[in-house]
Amino acid sequence: MLQFSSIFCKRLVETSKARGLHSSSHSLAGHSKWANIKHRKAANDAAKAAISFKMSSKLTMLAKIGGADLSKNIQLSNAIDQAKSMNIPKRVIETAIKRGTGELKSQDKMETVVYEGMAPGGVAIVVEAITDNKNRTLGFLRPCFNKYGLSMTPTSYMFDRKGMILIDIGQADFDSVFEKTLELGAEDILEVDEEGNLVEVITDPAEFGKIANELKNHYKIKEMQIGFMPKAEMAARITDEETRTVYEKFIASIEDLDDVTQIYTNLKDDKSQ
Repeated sequence: MLQFSSIFCKRLVETSKARGLHSSSHSLAGHSKWANIKHRKAANDAAKAAISFKMSSKLTMLAKIGGADLSKNIQLSNAIDQAKSMNIPKRVIETAIKRGTGELKSQDKMETVVYEGMAPGGVAIVVEAITDNKNRTLGFLRPCFNKYGLSMTPTSYMFDRKGMILIDIGQADFDSVFEKTLELGAEDILEVDEEGNLVEVITDPAEFGKIANELKNHYKIKEMQIGFMPKAEMAARITDEETRTVYEKFIASIEDLDDVTQIYTNLKDDKSQ
């Protein structure tokens, strides 16, 4: 599963006067666990197969939603680059795309499903999965929720749906990137790493594709998605180690499920403060 090793981002107090845009660094912990298909060397063949399966499902859905024309489907283009960087075979990539466009007839109808729940400490959880069998996926998820004492209950109202674009700005000055994204219509910017090379651009979903296409002309897009971003006023904290341990074990248990592609939470990571 692709995710940064530390869940990031704590909203900065500094706010731009222009159009309400604000620069942030190290924020609400759960808000964007970049793609939950980790960039890590698989320890064994089973792990490699699981990563390949998740990536293949993602490619299929992106092709199904936006088509195979990479000039018009920037998310698919980015996902292909991501798959190549993970050493996913070309044949697997091509087959996944053809399955999404309907070129390959398949009995399996892939779809994106969302599951919601409340974790210990009042942490809201939203889980995205890609599956050809919703009952099977729920059958895998529910035992994880039950084992760690979570309730499956609506929590998506605690999040906003946003476009999220992770870019590598290289040697560019952050202030200049800030101004550029402001001009393009971005809503927010988050500094992801301490070196300042990785920046997450937050957009309205309706502006996501347009802004991403502009950004790729100036910076390297590492990853991109439309996902759930926790509302700042809904942030949750875990104040004791026992509860945190239970929470982390739960997250680890669902990360390992083949169908799960994204996990969003509203946990504020006080460890980074």
